[in-house]
Amino acid sequence: MILNSIFFPLKQMIMLCLNTKVTVSGQLKILGGIPYFKIPKNGEVIFGDNVVLNSDFKKSNTALTFRCKFITGYNGKIIVGKNTMFNGVCVVSYDEVIIGDNCQIASSTMIADTNFHPVEPFQRELQVSGKPFSLESVKHEKIFIGNNVWIGWNCTILKGVEIGENSIVAAGSVVTSGKYPSNCIIAGNPSKVVKLI
Repeated sequence: MILNSIFFPLKQMIMLCLNTKVTVSGQLKILGGIPYFKIPKNGEVIFGDNVVLNSDFKKSNTALTFRCKFITGYNGKIIVGKNTMFNGVCVVSYDEVIIGDNCQIASSTMIADTNFHPVEPFQRELQVSGKPFSLESVKHEKIFIGNNVWIGWNCTILKGVEIGENSIVAAGSVVTSGKYPSNCIIAGNPSKVVKLI
């Protein structure tokens, strides 16, 4: 057993905070502090076997800026495959975020399938003034990240993005939309394919 880690057995439902359910299919390794989960109503977070959630600010070999966070909307779903490692990553799903097997996601990365706010000015004005606004005006779209994808430090992956297996997202990239093929390097702001591997 590795020091400063917590393991959860096969198919155990974890209650990490009030009304929050996280399904673990196998072993989940938590390094450092307990990750933050906010999962209202019908939201779900599902982890495959041998997933690592690294929030260890002191012992990590990378510069962690915050602990791992997993947040859903009322019907959001986050599904993570086996052997995937998160290092101080924030994942937000109002629709669905699927992350494949054997992925490595570096610190300060945010993956969000929602705009969080309405694009239409009147609806946004209602939201910021605390008045009722149309939740349907907040756009969201599924994100899919294939197997064996490496996402470098401080990346942003936004709604509607699909990344093929074995690809690399270079540090600091902002992936705003689109489908990216397998076996490529994605870089820049906005991101584009810069090399096939």
